[in-house]
Amino acid sequence: MSTKVAIIGGGASGMMAAIAAARKENSVTIFEKNDKLGKKILLTGNGRCNITNTNVTWQNYKGTTPKFTASVLAQHSNLDTIQFFKDLGLVLIEEDRGRLFPRSNQAQSVIDVLEEELDRLEVEIFYNQKIKRIDYSKQLTDNSKTHFEIVTYQNKKHYFEKVIIATGGKSFPRTGSTGDGHRFAEQLGHKIVNPFPASVPFRIQNPVCNKLQGIKIDAVLRIYLNDKKVSEVTDEVLFTHLGLSAPAVLESSREVSKILQENKSAKITCSLNLFPEYTEEQLYKLLKERISSHPDRGIGNQFTGMLPKKVLPTILKNENINPEEKSKQTSNATIHKIIKLVTDYRLLVTDVLGWEIAQFTAGGVSTKEIDSKTMESKTTPGLYFCGEVIDIDGQSGGFNLQWAWSSGWVAGNNIQ
Repeated sequence: MSTKVAIIGGGASGMMAAIAAARKENSVTIFEKNDKLGKKILLTGNGRCNITNTNVTWQNYKGTTPKFTASVLAQHSNLDTIQFFKDLGLVLIEEDRGRLFPRSNQAQSVIDVLEEELDRLEVEIFYNQKIKRIDYSKQLTDNSKTHFEIVTYQNKKHYFEKVIIATGGKSFPRTGSTGDGHRFAEQLGHKIVNPFPASVPFRIQNPVCNKLQGIKIDAVLRIYLNDKKVSEVTDEVLFTHLGLSAPAVLESSREVSKILQENKSAKITCSLNLFPEYTEEQLYKLLKERISSHPDRGIGNQFTGMLPKKVLPTILKNENINPEEKSKQTSNATIHKIIKLVTDYRLLVTDVLGWEIAQFTAGGVSTKEIDSKTMESKTTPGLYFCGEVIDIDGQSGGFNLQWAWSSGWVAGNNIQ
């Protein structure tokens, strides 16, 4: 027998939930506050959509109880996602670090195949529908099976037996993710783990970043709270006019954002090791050899060919070392200081850039109140959650979209 299902939000998890529920012959309606579906998908992977990753386990996720994802991934894995899109006609290509993208290199291709499937399954879609509230009633009257009343800001009322909240979190609010799902969940009795921005660039209080903006390097990025190391990532770092970005920074930003949420005055510094393949002793020996070979070269240019040419001179100037000084005149103490600068360059992190540019939301609906086997609320029967609205966030590289596909599938597929 068909069940009337409402899905609040037409993003990745909402569309997946709708397809899974409709394939079970349920009557499915999506309420989307934008004029089109999947608006946030268009921003993922720099507009190419990093659909998933070949290396997905529950350890790729964080939250109050990250192992919550294990049961969900067991029901719909990355391999299931790959097969799902293959069946829809989407060809995927693998790039570095196991990242998978559509062959077309266009995120729109992902939305296109999903929309075609939604259309085939006759899923009803209401666009430009912002929900005011969702009311739940335990008592059924007049032989009705509807537990939920959905009221829009157009003051229209809709009635459903089941509701899946797939509104996303608070990141990229211009796409419609403005925390509505957290509000609905709270109104329906759920606890919200305080949300904060994840995968977001740093604001850095140092002119070096602005002077080197646009330059990208491979580095070890370490984060320190009051001189105690809290994280370490090896990947690309991009200097920007405001601070630092790129994968190493985005991966580290969750810890920084969480610390700043709890204590805005916390002293957070990051350290850049620009030569992770060398020990300090090896690098010192290498620099001495280069000085011996090119004694009249400016000391700031001795790593030309190993670093982008502008990097070392800019750092040295900022540290009151003349980069144009002939290397043969540079003291041994200064050489040691240069080695320290390129292997442990400290920068003060003043903030993260916030929700407008954050890729993901950390925090959300508490997983302690959701059944990981079905994604159904433990306190409100017939209410389900999926995607970014939940207190689960993953690493960069396709893991967050995989969570959207997996949790959406499990929520929709478990509706009878």
